[in-house]
Amino acid sequence: MEQNVVLEMRDISKNFTGVRALSHVDFTLRKGEIHALMGENGAGKSTLIKVLTGVHEFESGSIHMAGNSNAIVNHSPQEAQANGISTVYQEVNLCPNLTVAENLFIGREPRKMGMIDWKQMNERSGKLLESLDIHVPPTQMLEECSIAIQQMIAIARAVDMKCRVLILDEPTSSLDDDEVEKLFVLMRRLRDEGVGIIFVTHFLEQVYAVCDRITVLRNGELVGEYETKDLPRVMLVAKMMGKDFDDLADIKGEHKDKKKAKPEPVIEAKGISHKEQLSHLTLPLIKERLSVLPDFSVPDVLNLYVPFTVQTRLRLEPLR
Repeated sequence: MEQNVVLEMRDISKNFTGVRALSHVDFTLRKGEIHALMGENGAGKSTLIKVLTGVHEFESGSIHMAGNSNAIVNHSPQEAQANGISTVYQEVNLCPNLTVAENLFIGREPRKMGMIDWKQMNERSGKLLESLDIHVPPTQMLEECSIAIQQMIAIARAVDMKCRVLILDEPTSSLDDDEVEKLFVLMRRLRDEGVGIIFVTHFLEQVYAVCDRITVLRNGELVGEYETKDLPRVMLVAKMMGKDFDDLADIKGEHKDKKKAKPEPVIEAKGISHKEQLSHLTLPLIKERLSVLPDFSVPDVLNLYVPFTVQTRLRLEPLR
C-alpha cells in the first residue's frame, strides 16, 4: 500500500442469487480525503459499503487497512468498527430516548466499582462535543435534537472510537442548506485531522463543494477514479449513465428546430421559489421531458428541485 493510503479494496466481487452485484471493483481511500462514491441506483454503491462493513460477505478480492500487514475480512459491523471503520447512515442509528452522552458511549460506558460513572461520561461527552464544535448539552435527550445534530453526534461517536475510515451514507438527504453546511464544516475538520471519509450522495453540487476525489460505479463495475477538480459535472453524469459526452450535449438542443404541438403536462408545479435564487418556476413533467421557464438554466433547476435519480432519466427542453 502507498504511504498515505488508509483503505484499499481490490478485485471485489459479490453475487446475489442470479445477480452480479459487484464485478472486480477496486476502491482506494487516502488519509485526509473526502472521497465521493457515485453511481445510479443499482450501481453497486450500497453493496460495496456493506461488503466493507461486514454486512455482506464477498466471493473474491481483498481489503487492506493501513497498519495491517494482512488483508482483513469484516464479518460484522462491530468487527469493522474494531478495525477503524465506522458508518453513519441517512437514518441515524441512535436511541432517541437516551441522552446525548448515553448515545455517545452506549455499550462502552465508563464504570466505577461496577456502576456507570455518569459524571465522567457527561464530562467526557462535553469535551468531545466541544472539540468538534458541536453545541449541545451532553444531558439533553437525543429526540430533542435536530436531524443535523443527531448526524453530528453519530459522527462524534465514530471519532471517539478512533475511526480511520468514516462512511457517510446519504447523510444530507433530510437536511436543509444551513444544516448541510454545518455538516460540511465538520467533515472538512475531520479531513484535516487525517480521517478518510467516504461520502455517498446523489447531490452533485454537494460532491463538488466538499469532495477531493470521485469513484464512479455503473452496473456493479468500476468506471474510474477521478480528482473532482478534473471532472466536469456533465462528464460525471455521462460516466454514471454510460453515455458519451456528445450525447449529453445534445440534451438541450436536439429538438431545437422541431415544431410540434406541446403535449399536456401530467404533473405541474407553479410559483416555486428557493431563497430568492429562483421564483415563479413552472415544472411540468411530460412523460420523459422536463420543461422549465426560459429565464432559468437547466442545471440550476435540476440541482435544486429534481433528485439525481430522476435527472439521469429525463430529456430536458426549455419551454417556448
